[in-house]
Amino acid sequence: MNLLFKVKISSKGQITLPKKIRNQLDSDYVDIVAKNNKILLQKSKPITQLAGSLKKYSKNKSNINEKEVWAEYVREKYSSN
Repeated sequence: MNLLFKVKISSKGQITLPKKIRNQLDSDYVDIVAKNNKILLQKSKPITQLAGSLKKYSKNKSNINEKEVWAEYVREKYSSN
């Protein structure tokens, strides 16, 4: 099903995804791809697929706290070390 919505970009550069799109994604995380003057939002890979890049979580994927893993991922990615 294709859905088309016009959304406003806030002064802080934020948009709100319409509920129908959020429901269709069934995820709290999306990847943003910009190419050839177009922007594509796509559902991110499941958190368990990212766990391999996070040493602390890679051995025991069954006990993953999704919010904790995302926080660690962001710390690792944007750490100034």
